[in-house]
Order: sequence, then C-alpha cells, then structure tokens
Amino acid sequence: MLGYSLEIVAIISAAVCLGGFVKGVTGIGLPIVAIAVMVNFLDPLTTFATLIIPILVTNLWQAATSRNWKAPFKRFWLMIILFVGFLFVGAELAVTLDTEILLLLLGTSVAVFAAFNLIKPRERPLSPTVEHIAAPFTGALGGLLGGLTAIWGPPMMMLFVMLKLEKDDWVQTVGLVWFVGSVPLTYAYWQNGMLNSETTPMSLYACLPGMLGIWIGEMIRRRINQETFRKVMLLALFVIGINLIRRAIF
Repeated sequence: MLGYSLEIVAIISAAVCLGGFVKGVTGIGLPIVAIAVMVNFLDPLTTFATLIIPILVTNLWQAATSRNWKAPFKRFWLMIILFVGFLFVGAELAVTLDTEILLLLLGTSVAVFAAFNLIKPRERPLSPTVEHIAAPFTGALGGLLGGLTAIWGPPMMMLFVMLKLEKDDWVQTVGLVWFVGSVPLTYAYWQNGMLNSETTPMSLYACLPGMLGIWIGEMIRRRINQETFRKVMLLALFVIGINLIRRAIF
C-alpha cells in the first residue's frame, strides 16, 4: 500500500492518530508523539517527510476552524513575522553551531518552567506592556531555534502559558503560528527532495489518521475545564522538555 507494507502503514496510522489525539486535546504534540513511535520502524528522514503534510493540515485546521481565526494574527502579528524571518537566520547558522548544547539548555528550561507552573501556577497573566515586549522576542527566539534545531515551539508556548490564554484561544493561536512555520518547512522538504514521489503519497495519506485523532481529541477538550486543560498542557510541555534533554544527551 503506497509503497509500504501493511504493517508499516498500520504503525504510521496509529502513531499519527495518537499524535493527532494529543494535539486535539492540547494544541501541541503531534510530531513528538508520532516521531517517538515511527523512528523505531522508519529512518528519520522518511519519518519527517511523512509527518510534514499532516503537521501542515492539522495546524491549519486548528487555526481556521476556531471562533475568530483573525484574532491571534491581530494580537501576535509582529511575533509571527519575526518568527518566520529568524527561521531563515537560524537555518543559515545551523551548519556552524553545536545544536546539542542548545537542545540541552532549551529542554532544561522548558522542563523546569513546566514543572514550576504545575506546582505554583501564575495568578495573573502578563501585563499588556510586558506582552508587547515579550511576544516579538519569543517569536525571534523561536524562529532562531527552529532554524537551528527544527524545534520552534517552546519559547512561544511558555509565553502563551504566562499570558494565561483560554484553552480554545491557546489551541487556535498555536495552530496559526505553527502553520505559518510549517509552510516554509514543507517547501524546504520539497526542495531538498525529502518530499518526493515516494514519500508524498504517504504524507498525504497520514492526514487521515491525523485528523481522526484531532477530532477525538477536540471532543475531549470540549469536555474538560480550563484548569484541567492547563495541567494537561503543562504536562505535555514537560514531556517535550525531557525529550529535548534526551535528544541532546543521546
């Protein structure tokens, strides 16, 4: 099927569906969950190529199907522009810098941040004045890290935690920013040959289990309150931090 054995297709389907479920609940997590499963059966480049179109589609879905898809762009437009610009800066620097140290520092910061906020949550969101300074900074930092390591989310996710976004606003904002970042990444994969006549059909197919997982996860999210969502999302962020540390060390 699509050039893969039925066993591999079943593994890809299950991994992407599970990742989509986590993303449906929390707005994040599709790549980290799916990659953790798929790299045990596929080489890393094939895994990344298979996931890029589901990442693009699921983020577009979460950005475009919420209450007011224009609202996050109006609020975070400068952050998004700097994010995209610094993606290319980071990509240029990637060949000269030691990314393992960056991953270790980033993973430690994210894990500590998530654990601290699980134990002692912020009582108030950042003030608008601080937000106007912090948002562009985290956008630039996320883009730089994304270009260097292909991981752009943690700095902006930490900002969104400190802004205490409501669960649906969180998912919509993450979907918009992640979609914008996925567009140049998809183009780069096409240009460098990772997306080709062999990998593109499977990447397109993987959108189906990904969207199924999103649909199930969104049903769960609608049934949980804001505090439960906050804890689940911070737990997911903590796992992301630990995974970054693992990647840096091993």
